Amino acid sequence: MGIYLDNSMATRPSPKSISKMIPFFQEKWGHPSQPHRKGQELYPALNESVRNIQELLGAKPTDRFIFTSSGAEAVNHVIASAYENITLQTGRNHYLAANTNEAPSLMAIGRLEQSQCVGKMIPVNSQGKITEKLLGDVITPRTALLSLDWANGLTGVIQPIAEIASLCDERGIALHLDATHVLGKLYFDLEDLGASYITFNGDQLHAPKGTGGLWIKEGAAIAPWILGGIEQNGLRGGSFNVAGLVALGAAAVELIDTRDLLSIETARLRNRLEEGLLKEIPGAVIHFKEEERVPHIAAIGFPGVANEALLFALNKQGVYASIGGGSFQQLGLILAASGVPEPLAHSSISFSLSRETTDEEIEQAIPILAAAVHKLRKISLGILPPEQK
Repeated sequence: MGIYLDNSMATRPSPKSISKMIPFFQEKWGHPSQPHRKGQELYPALNESVRNIQELLGAKPTDRFIFTSSGAEAVNHVIASAYENITLQTGRNHYLAANTNEAPSLMAIGRLEQSQCVGKMIPVNSQGKITEKLLGDVITPRTALLSLDWANGLTGVIQPIAEIASLCDERGIALHLDATHVLGKLYFDLEDLGASYITFNGDQLHAPKGTGGLWIKEGAAIAPWILGGIEQNGLRGGSFNVAGLVALGAAAVELIDTRDLLSIETARLRNRLEEGLLKEIPGAVIHFKEEERVPHIAAIGFPGVANEALLFALNKQGVYASIGGGSFQQLGLILAASGVPEPLAHSSISFSLSRETTDEEIEQAIPILAAAVHKLRKISLGILPPEQK
C-alpha cells in the first residue's frame, strides 16, 4: 500500500461516495431533462446532492451552482465568463493572478491575451502571500478580475482574503477564489469572503475524478461555457453526470462531518511529521511554519539533497510525496518566488495528509525520510561506498 502523503494531488475516493454512484450506472441511468419517469426519478438525488454541496460552502439557496467535470473546467468557466460579461461590455481587459497560482487560471488568462487582454501575475511576499499593497501596485482602472488560489496546495499558505476582497470591492474588481485546498479543512463564512466565484476540484475532496464545482454569488454575472442544451439552466451543456454529482454530494457530507478531525487531528499529525524530521535531519527547514496554513500540508527543505532524487528514493521505499507537476507549478519555483534561496527551494518536498492518514504512517515515514536524506547527502559528498549507492 505504501504511505500516501500526496493528497493535494489526489485523494482516495471514499467508499461511501463510490457506493452512492452505483445505482446511477445500473438502475437510474436516465436523462434528467426528460419529463418521463426515468428522467424525473433522478431529481430527488440531484437536489439533495446540490443541497449538500451548498451546505459545505455555506451558500444560500438563491446562489447558483454549476457541477463541472473538474476544478480546471470551473476555473476556465469563470475566466471565460469574465471576458464575455466584463471585457466585452465595459472594455476592462486587465486580468490578475498570483504568480504561485496553479496552471488553470494562469493558462486561461494567458489565452485571453490573444484577444487583446492583458494578464499580470502578482508577486507574493516572503510569506508566500499577496498583500493589499502588492495588489494595489498592479491594479489599473481596466482591471476586470482577480483569480486567486485561496490556499496553495504545495506550501499550505493561506492568502489574506479579507484585505484582498476589500480592495477588490473598493475598485469594482470581480474576485474568484479556488477553494480546492480549503474545503473541509477550514471554517469560513461565505458572506464575509467577498468573492463572486468559488471553484473546487473533487479529486482532492475524496470524490471521484471527473467532478468539480463552480459557485456563483447571487447577482454575479455568469455566461455559459459549454454550449449545447438546457442542462444546468443553460449554463453547461452536455449529458448530466448524475452519478458524479451524487458522489460529490456524498463527499461533501463527509467533509462537513470530518472538518473538526482535519482541523485538529490532521494538523497534529502534520506537526508530528515536521517535528520528527527536524529532530532526525540536521538543517531541515519547515517552510512558512509561522504563517497561517491549512492543517494538512507541509513543505520541508532538506539542504544538500536534490528534491527529484529524494522523491525517487522515497518512491522506492513506498513513501509518496510531491514536488509539483500536473496542474501544479514546481514547488521549487513557488518557493523561489517567495524569496527562498534557489538551492534550498529545489531541495524541498511537499507532504499533504488526509483524514485517512494515521499515526503509524507518520511514525514509519519519519525514519524512512531521514535515512533517504542521509544517504543522498553522503552520495553528494562522495563518501558513500559504491556498493551502497
